Amino acid sequence: MTEASPTTSPNPNAVLVVVMVGTFLSVLDTTILNVALPYIVTSFGSNVEEVKWVTTGFMIAAASTMPLTSWLGQRFGYGNLYIAALSVFTAGAAMSAMSWTLDSLIFARIVQGMGAGLVQPASIAILSRSFPPRVRGRAFGIWTIGMMTAPTLGPTTGGLMIEFFNWRSIFSLSLLVGGLAVLLAVTILSREREKPPLGFDWKGYSSFTVAMVAAFLVVTYGQQEGWTSGIILLGCAVSLVAFVLFLIVEWDAEQPIVPLRLFRIPDFSLTLFLTLYRSLGLFGGVFLLPIFLYQVQGRDSVEIGLMMIPGSIVMAIMSPISGVLTDRFGGKWPAIVGIVFMAYFLYLYQSVDFLSARWLILYPQIFQGMGIALVMTPLITTGMNAVNREDGGHASWMINLCQRGGGAFSISILGTMLHRETIIQKDYLGGSTILRQAPPEALVQQGMSLGLSSQEARPAAMAAVGRMLGQAALSQAFKNIFILCAIVTITAIVPALLLSSRRPIPEGEAD
Repeated sequence: MTEASPTTSPNPNAVLVVVMVGTFLSVLDTTILNVALPYIVTSFGSNVEEVKWVTTGFMIAAASTMPLTSWLGQRFGYGNLYIAALSVFTAGAAMSAMSWTLDSLIFARIVQGMGAGLVQPASIAILSRSFPPRVRGRAFGIWTIGMMTAPTLGPTTGGLMIEFFNWRSIFSLSLLVGGLAVLLAVTILSREREKPPLGFDWKGYSSFTVAMVAAFLVVTYGQQEGWTSGIILLGCAVSLVAFVLFLIVEWDAEQPIVPLRLFRIPDFSLTLFLTLYRSLGLFGGVFLLPIFLYQVQGRDSVEIGLMMIPGSIVMAIMSPISGVLTDRFGGKWPAIVGIVFMAYFLYLYQSVDFLSARWLILYPQIFQGMGIALVMTPLITTGMNAVNREDGGHASWMINLCQRGGGAFSISILGTMLHRETIIQKDYLGGSTILRQAPPEALVQQGMSLGLSSQEARPAAMAAVGRMLGQAALSQAFKNIFILCAIVTITAIVPALLLSSRRPIPEGEAD
């Protein structure tokens, strides 16, 4: 049962442009706001912990709406779902720009998150319907340009908007671009429905959402509260119990929110696993590198954003090439090569420190960009090609959830590892004989030249030595984490080898 069919099918390339714009905007919004949080604290007279819910609320809302993708797409049509999701996202941006209290801003961000959570999986489902299997790799390769360049451009764009305007202008930009994207989507996308779903799996959705939200909160606040604290252990217990209930409910559900039979498809299961697994290597660069440039090398946010652009440019160039290679050879070998490049990129950073020249930071990003492109596109393409058309909606949100969940988990784990490794290195260097010796005479003389007495210059010189050792400890901690991420990333080759090496099904033999 469908709505009236249009006289002609939408141009697939026009569809690709429309969904890429929406995806870019929804991803950009998750990173562009980070630089504005201190200004929001000042504007509303609140504290950092309260303002964190501006981003936490967005992420929870996005994760909670993703499982609705298949049911809503079947009931209303994926084109209509995309338009509605992007409209909700844009309305949330307008509400955020006009927020008058912190609570109103958090509510507006939850509205935005509800839309953002549906935009990306709906985009994947639309593309898988617009392009036959033999050319999906190229389509997804171009689409991932928007998804992967947004995190890099977000902080820089946010910094510039705040510098020339204010933090509300960030949401005004989302409102403007989102409004134009909605108009394009209404004009271009198909409004057809496929078939009405049999019913909604409330039990499965509720238990899965509780398990997922509890796990997200544990990951988000684990380091802050302590991984063995009562509240975190309670969160783990709630997530585990809810997940067990979810498995029980879904086992024989007539219209399951998560069809467990999909996990019997080897390529799809491997795609989900590798999407989660490769997150540690991906965010080892995306998350750790900006922190390294800020805390160790002392660079400002705009400069850091500019220094991250080369990797995005390489990724944007390589993504369509990666898609063509996937269409030609299948996803297995491009993904393996991409894993090697990502591991090599992380390995190169184990030699940088606070004195490293700019080019030593920039050139490894060539391998980062190639690696991300050669892993991301083949995995999405392989996962979507592994399922039939009816299950495309389920597959799209599951892949997207693994991307977001893997990112949140990796950032939390990397943050914890960096904190602990820094403490270890400070303890190690704190026992150095340097601190038990007389301060370097050059530092003492420098202090005296600034007007300090001999008695004051020596303690000041020792304090300077302590700060340098602390910086050295932080630098060494980053090096150790980078090399660890490289080792973990390269082991992803093992599950990648299990991917099938078959090429996509020729057009005409399958959807």
